[in-house]
Order: sequence, then structure tokens, then C-alpha cells
Amino acid sequence: MSRGIGEIGIINQLPDWFVLFAGIVTQLGDMWFVLVTIGVFYVVARSDRSLTRSPVRDSCFLIALAFGSYALTVVLKYTFGLPRPPGATTVVPPAWIPPIGTPVYESLVTADSFGFPSGHALKSTAVYGGWALVLGQWSTRRRRIFGATGVVLAVALSRVALGVHYVVDVVVGVCLGGVFLWLLWMVARTDPRRSFAVMGVLGVLAVGASFEVASLVVVIVSLTGIGVWERRGTNRRDRDEPLR
Repeated sequence: MSRGIGEIGIINQLPDWFVLFAGIVTQLGDMWFVLVTIGVFYVVARSDRSLTRSPVRDSCFLIALAFGSYALTVVLKYTFGLPRPPGATTVVPPAWIPPIGTPVYESLVTADSFGFPSGHALKSTAVYGGWALVLGQWSTRRRRIFGATGVVLAVALSRVALGVHYVVDVVVGVCLGGVFLWLLWMVARTDPRRSFAVMGVLGVLAVGASFEVASLVVVIVSLTGIGVWERRGTNRRDRDEPLR
């Protein structure tokens, strides 16, 4: 039985330029983009404390959200084993895309593996919601939440517009991302090692479910994070102020 509610018939009528636009927007929820933004945040926040009083701790929290949400998605995808919409793994590039750009176009607008829930929706909700929490010294809470909500909706809608997810996939992904963010925030308020530990447990479960190298990377990052925090985070003289 299909999980769709008729959305695939609608998106099949979308113009090629809109599909490409959706492929670009969806990069906001890709792991590479999330990690780059966290890295930039750390560098900038170390010199500009108007962003946050705790750049190291907050960066650790965001990293745990990114990798943890990925591992959680892997576990759920392999548990349910539900397929993506028909045609999600292949695409015919429009004539105006030059041959050299075809691989890039395909990588932007297609997806493989299982389809439920949406990892982009889950990760975007967790990470961008995390931004709204940690940027306590920048802007107002209402504006931060509004901005994070806008990004999450854009990513979620882009996944449906690309035809790589059904609406229910992204709705469940957003809900799970919110729950994961709330749980990790409760755990990580006093000690980032706990958030790394949660991330590691999810990574181990993901390795057991998928046997993917990427899931093993999550475990390695979690152990590295705990080790680095043990060696530097708790002993350094210029400690960050605690999470709020």
C-alpha cells in the first residue's frame, strides 16, 4: 500500500527549473552543509561572543545533533524498510543541463535507500532547532524559532517536490527531529559528553542495522568527542560558560 496522498501526481507536473531549485534548497539539510555551518559557527563564535557564551559546548551539542539524527534515521529506515516514491532514484536531466553538469544535477534531485522517515526533515528539525536554542545571545527567541521553522519547512517541502519522499515521510521526520532535539537538550545542558554518548549508542545501533561505513563514522566521532572533552573541555582554564 502506498503512503502517498496524491502528491506524486502533482510534483510530476512541476517545471524543471523548480525541480533544480528544490534540489538546491534541499542541500540545507544535507550533512555536508550542516557540518560546514557548524564549523563556521565555531570559528566565528570564538571571536564574537555575541552569538553565544559557550561556543565549544554549543558546537559539541550541534555536532551530536547532526550525527545523532543521522544515526537515528538509519536505524528507523532499516527497521521499517519502506521504499521511496517511484522514480526517486532516477531522473532525466532537462535539455538545458550540459552533459558535464548531469552528475551534479542527478545528485541534487535524486535519492536512494529506504524512504521512511525523511532523514533531511529529521536532521533539519534537530539541528536548526538546536541553533535556535544555542544562539541565546543573538536576536530574539521568537525570531530564532521563526527562522529555524522556515528552514525546516523549506527542506521538508523540497524533499516532497523532488519526489524522493511522501508527505508522511517528512511530517514524521519533523516530529521525530523535534523529539530528538528536546531529549538531547535535556541531556546535554550540563555535560556534552552525555550527548556524545547518546550519539554513540545510536551509531552502534545504526551499524548493527545497516553495516554502513557512515554509521561507523558516527561511533568514531562520538568516542573522539568524549575523549577530547575529557582531555580539554574539563581542564582548560578558559572554560566556556555553562549551557543555559
